[in-house]
Amino acid sequence: MPLEELISGRQSGVAAACLRTLLGAASHGYALGVGVRNRWYDTGRPVRRLPVPVISVGNITVGGTGKTPMALWLCEHLLRAGRRPAVVSRGYRSSATGFSDESAMLARRCPQAVVVAAGPDRCEGGRTAIRQHGADIIVLDDGFQHRRLGRDLDVVLIDATCPFGYGRLLPRGLLREPPASLTRADVLVVTRADQVSEPELQGLRKRLARLAAGRPVLRAVHRATGFVALDGSLMEASAVPRRPVLVAAIARPAAFERTVRDMGYVPAATCWYPDHHAYTAADAVALCDRVRRNAADALLATEKDAVKLAALRFDWPCPVLALRVDIAFLDDDATIMADLVHRAVAGA
Repeated sequence: MPLEELISGRQSGVAAACLRTLLGAASHGYALGVGVRNRWYDTGRPVRRLPVPVISVGNITVGGTGKTPMALWLCEHLLRAGRRPAVVSRGYRSSATGFSDESAMLARRCPQAVVVAAGPDRCEGGRTAIRQHGADIIVLDDGFQHRRLGRDLDVVLIDATCPFGYGRLLPRGLLREPPASLTRADVLVVTRADQVSEPELQGLRKRLARLAAGRPVLRAVHRATGFVALDGSLMEASAVPRRPVLVAAIARPAAFERTVRDMGYVPAATCWYPDHHAYTAADAVALCDRVRRNAADALLATEKDAVKLAALRFDWPCPVLALRVDIAFLDDDATIMADLVHRAVAGA
């Protein structure tokens, strides 16, 4: 029984209802822990500060809201401004290299930026980036709940397609903390803004404006910008196969499939693995078999998954490529974000 089908209520039946009741009971304990921790910081527990500006990118739900593309956007913007950014992450489900899936992708996409997998002590990770790599600004990946480290700009992403995690805290829903916590944010970015209707989008922006009064509410989309081979090199559009098998180990693979279909490609089949799945040689063999059985012409992965597939050093008998997706702000929202970043850095 897929977890999201269960917690969303789409899965019916007595067994599903009983499981939701159990998950709901567990949510009460989770809510208590979150509430105590937030009150601890809200009532004056001191935070640790770094000697350089810190920009946090985070969210209030589990799953893919676009934190990695947003961190990449920030790094590229800061590099153009002559800064030396470092991305500091916890390294959740890190590989043998110490990098998480997202960190490994960032390191490949933006080699000019420093990427540090810090473990739970991201304060020390920031100091390492400053001391050993000369970083003059820290981008804190998935940092909204990491309140121990002070920040100069708190960017919080909200996925328009599932903004409030079915309205319940973990594990009954997808919320990491209540929506009221958005009062801590400095700017909200509604991602996948093109995947809901205009009335839905405007309704969401109004609700967010009430939850975080006075904070800008910007809009962004996940925009496909091309295809890359396993080594990260860009591919010509004419060389891209038209009937691939899709493979992904991300929180919301349906969004990946939708993007591929919107580009005019017709997947021969899909292979979804659990989020952050560590691929094995056996997986590679199974994927190649899926390509053969469906008379497909390639494997098409997310860029995050392609980094892990490349690390297998497998002799792929079929083309393996990845879809490159970036964050793109709508209208003048990129200018607003750039100005917020500039003010935060200048005021730090």
